[in-house]
Amino acid sequence: MSRKTASSDRADVRRQQLIEATITVIGRKGYAGTRMADVASQAKVSYGVVGFYFKTKDDLLLATLQWLAEEYTAVWRAAVDKAGPNPADQLRAIIDADFSSKIASQKKIAVWYAFWAEARTRPSYRKLCAELYNDYHWQVRTIIQELIDRGGHQHLDSERVTLALNAMTDGMWLDLQIQPRDFDRSAAKQAIEMFLQHMFPAEFGSVGEQTAPPRQARSGTR
Repeated sequence: MSRKTASSDRADVRRQQLIEATITVIGRKGYAGTRMADVASQAKVSYGVVGFYFKTKDDLLLATLQWLAEEYTAVWRAAVDKAGPNPADQLRAIIDADFSSKIASQKKIAVWYAFWAEARTRPSYRKLCAELYNDYHWQVRTIIQELIDRGGHQHLDSERVTLALNAMTDGMWLDLQIQPRDFDRSAAKQAIEMFLQHMFPAEFGSVGEQTAPPRQARSGTR
């Protein structure tokens, strides 16, 4: 490995360390209460190290949001790829990803809400969040449209079903944020499964059937 490559790798590791520290600090202190000094303390580095990699607090926060968006997209895309060609399996995989402990931890959901609140007045945040939402929305709608076409559910509108499904996920993320001790990942996913049973009974089972908890479902938060 060349010196240049080794140096670049170390820089990437340091940047990642600082981003993860920022997520922790925002989750604990909120967006407005986060300072670069707090990030340095959390990462156990000097203030100067933070300033070397991120010239301003705005640079650090934008990089953090970018990393969260990339992580989220990578997780649900990998889940869809692993699920195979069946659209019902793909949709279940996305739901599992949305409620996985890697994505839907209390800390990360708190950080997402912090950035969403700031996006109203910060065009760079708003652009990033819109791109993330549009990409996710398009993929989910494409899967739902395939379910409609394959199953002869032409009475359904893929856009409306997608909006309803996304609203359920967002609402349950809010429940996780507000009542973390009472939040049950398995129950959340089963509630969404029940909605999909109403929409697609042949693909997701008839309403009223006992839905077994997904294999990876876990109660509580990390």
